[in-house]
Amino acid sequence: MEQKIVGFEVDDAGDWVALLACGHRQHVRHKPPFQERPWTLTALGRASRVGTPLNCRLCDEETDAAILDGSPACLAREVCPECGGLDAHRPGCADA
Repeated sequence: MEQKIVGFEVDDAGDWVALLACGHRQHVRHKPPFQERPWTLTALGRASRVGTPLNCRLCDEETDAAILDGSPACLAREVCPECGGLDAHRPGCADA
């Protein structure tokens, strides 16, 4: 399922992670020749991708528990569309 990128953060290994509007996170590494994402290397490049869609594999799948109780695994309805925060707004969010 396509979800908009709402921001970025760095993981413990120093790799960039896209924050998606659904509340999920996805690595966006530039590791040629397997992953070509040179835009991740600069702040301007990352900023240019905010608002663009990225396929969220977690939204496409359901967890075992969700299958048993019939609820979707995706938390899209519980995520702030402005900052991508789940249960709390991120610093600088206008909706905070």
